Amino acid sequence: MVDANQRPSGLAKRRSAGRKPPRQDGWYRRKAFAHFDLPMDFSSAELRVRDPRFVASRAFWPFLGFEDRRRQFRTIAGVNRASIKTRPIKYCSHMDGYVFGYYSKMAEDAYEHYLHLHNLSDSVIGYRRGLGSNADMAAEVFSDIGRRRKSTVICLDISSFFDSIDHRALKANLLTVLGLNYLLPDWFAVFKAMTRYSWVDAEELALRLGFSRDAPPRPLCTAAEFRQKVRGGDGVNRDIIRRNFAPYGIPQGSPISAVLSNIFMIEFDHAVRTRVVKRGGLYRRYSDDIIIVCQPSSAKAMLSFVLKEIKKLGSAIEISEEKTEICNFRREGSRLFCDAAVTYLGFTFDGRRVLLRARTLSRYYRRMTYAARGAVRAGGQPDKTYRRKLFREFTHLGKRNFYSYAKKAAAIFDCAGPTDQLRRHFRILHRKLYDEGR
Repeated sequence: MVDANQRPSGLAKRRSAGRKPPRQDGWYRRKAFAHFDLPMDFSSAELRVRDPRFVASRAFWPFLGFEDRRRQFRTIAGVNRASIKTRPIKYCSHMDGYVFGYYSKMAEDAYEHYLHLHNLSDSVIGYRRGLGSNADMAAEVFSDIGRRRKSTVICLDISSFFDSIDHRALKANLLTVLGLNYLLPDWFAVFKAMTRYSWVDAEELALRLGFSRDAPPRPLCTAAEFRQKVRGGDGVNRDIIRRNFAPYGIPQGSPISAVLSNIFMIEFDHAVRTRVVKRGGLYRRYSDDIIIVCQPSSAKAMLSFVLKEIKKLGSAIEISEEKTEICNFRREGSRLFCDAAVTYLGFTFDGRRVLLRARTLSRYYRRMTYAARGAVRAGGQPDKTYRRKLFREFTHLGKRNFYSYAKKAAAIFDCAGPTDQLRRHFRILHRKLYDEGR
C-alpha cells in the first residue's frame, strides 16, 4: 500500500510530474510507467486499436492495483477527528490503455451527443472537456444561490461510486448512448474487460517477482514468468490474480472509466434534472457529488425523490449519510444568510464569502511539511537549490501550483477569501525549512 499523504512512487506511479501532454488524436498519450508490457508509438498503437478484430480477440492484461491512502481531518460535534481515506486505484497495461483510450473517445463523442439531445449538457459537469475549473463550476452554483431570496441546498455523495456501478444498467445505458441493439464483438470485449476485470496487487507482485517497487523492471516480467509465477502455472506458486465476479463495479483509473461512470447515470440525471428544473431549481452532478438548489418548500419532497431514483441504480449504490448536507439560505435586504455554509468542489460558501475548504487547505500545508522535511534531510541545511524548488511548488513565486490556483479562484469568485487564507504561506514555509520540516 502507498504511504498515507504521499503520492504513489515507483511501480504505482503512472503520471509524471508537471502538466500532462495533450492526447494525440484525442486518445493516445505515451507514458513510461512499468507494467506487463512496453509502451508503443502512435502509429503502432493506432494500427491495432482501429482494427475491431484485434480488439474483439484481445486477451487483456490484469490491472495493477494499489490503494491511494490520504489522511483526512474533520470536525464532528466540535471534536477534531483524523481518519484515513482509502481509494482503490487500478491502472491498465500500455496496449490495453490505448484500446480503452480509443474506445473512450468514441463513447465520449456519443455521450456528448446524448447530453445535447436531452438538455443535460449543463447538468453533468464531471469528466468533460471545456467546462472550466472546479472554481468556475462552483462559482456558477454559488451565483445561483445568491440570486434567490430563499433556497435550500442539498448535497449528496455516492459511496464507493466506481466499485458500485451495476453492470446490467451500464450495458443498457451504453447501448442507448451508442445507438445499438447489441454490443458489437469489439465493444463487448471492452465492456467485458471493464466489468469482469482482473487485477494484481502491486505490492504482492513485487514480492512475488522479487523486485523493488521503487525500481521495477520494464516490462515487469516475461510471458513465461507471468504464466508460472503470477498465474501460478508452475504448480508451486499460487495464482495471485484477483478477479471481479460481482455483478457490479468497474476499475477506477483506466482511460474509459470516467465516461462509463457518466453513461451509467444517464437515466438518473434525466429524471432528477427534469424534476428539479420543473420546480425552478438547479441540478449539477460531478461524478459522485450531487448538488441541488431548490425552494425550501419543495426540499423534503425533492430529497425523497432523489433517494428513490438512487435505489433504481442498483442494490450496490448507496448515498453517504456522513457527507449529506442540507443548507438553507435566506436574503434580508442586501445580505444573504445561511444556517450552514455549503461545501462544493473544494470551496465553501456562507452567503458572504467563498473560502477554500478546510480539508483542502490542511492537505496543502501537510504536503508543504513533507516536502520541507524531505529537502532538509536530503541537503542538510536548506540551500538555494532546495529552496528554489519548494518556492516554485508551494508559493506565489511558482506559476502552476496550489497558490496560483487559489489566486485564480479568488478572481473567478471576485472574493479575496482564498488568497487571504494563504497570506502567511511564505512565512510558514520558511519556518518549516529552518525547523526541520516541523
